[in-house]
Amino acid sequence: MKKVSKEIELSAKALGSAMFMATVCLYIAICAVFTLLGNGYFYFHISFTLLIQGLIASMAASVVWVIYFGVIKKWGFFKRYASASVISTCLFVISMLLPIINSSHGYMAWLISGLFSTLAFGTAIAVLSEKRFRRTNKRSSLLWEL
Repeated sequence: MKKVSKEIELSAKALGSAMFMATVCLYIAICAVFTLLGNGYFYFHISFTLLIQGLIASMAASVVWVIYFGVIKKWGFFKRYASASVISTCLFVISMLLPIINSSHGYMAWLISGLFSTLAFGTAIAVLSEKRFRRTNKRSSLLWEL
């Protein structure tokens, strides 16, 4: 098995951090809007289990996106994009089935915001990687090269 380089590892960590940050911000925005529409009071609180789930799912999804668009070179764009999207979606579906996650308040808004931010950042990486490939004929998913 080929060892993953430090650059790819650093890129996956940076992408995972951005996905996690977007998940938290989107969750707070969604809950605030729904609370304002319902004339209620929203306490800006995210449970620890949701934070841990979001961190794990974001890091796993970022590794999937970076590997699919930086290391796997034999497949076409749509096959790699579809595979990475399905794996990212499966991560959140599996999370939804865990009792500790679905017993937390607001878990569905959390999972939807996590899935949306993961797919949004993954799509951006995929498109930028493909654009770079067409321009330079080199595949890369390193954030600082895109």
